[in-house]
Amino acid sequence: MNSAKTTLNTCAEVIPGVLEQKKAGEEAFLYDAVMPWQLTPGGLIGEYGKIQRMSDSVTSFLRVGDVIIKRLNPDCAVVFEDEAVQVLPSANLFVIRPIAHVLNPYYLAFILENSNAFDKLSQRSGIGTAVSAVTVNQIRNCEIPLPPLERQEKLGALWKCAKKRNFLLQQLISENNRLLRSIGEKLYQ
Repeated sequence: MNSAKTTLNTCAEVIPGVLEQKKAGEEAFLYDAVMPWQLTPGGLIGEYGKIQRMSDSVTSFLRVGDVIIKRLNPDCAVVFEDEAVQVLPSANLFVIRPIAHVLNPYYLAFILENSNAFDKLSQRSGIGTAVSAVTVNQIRNCEIPLPPLERQEKLGALWKCAKKRNFLLQQLISENNRLLRSIGEKLYQ
């Protein structure tokens, strides 16, 4: 069941997030932006933040299927699925844009989260503090197994189902705890 291995730079484009641009006296545009705190193991949470920019090229905007990771302390990968808005990635994020006929985005997210890829990237960063940073080159040179696309799609679908199941289980646990608290509070009335 071994797959050929390749580096991400051969099957995806790595795009750094964008910085705010503000120039005194010039009008900047306000764009929606994904912020690092929005990336969780359960997916994107909360409302988009805002970034001021003078202008932006189309390649800077997130596309459906882009995989987003944090630049500092990466711990999860999120596949961008919101096709209704134009959103920029903030400066402390990296976007990995898979080549469609080569790499499935859900498979890539699965590999990044479940193969110790983040640990390997962080170890190579050479930072001895509690905060680890990842660079564009480290991501580009990250080695991943690359099975046939059909198998990638199956593994990606499995990862997506597992994420959904974890989300639903967390909701069930929260509701269970809420009901128990409610029963406990009623005993004191």
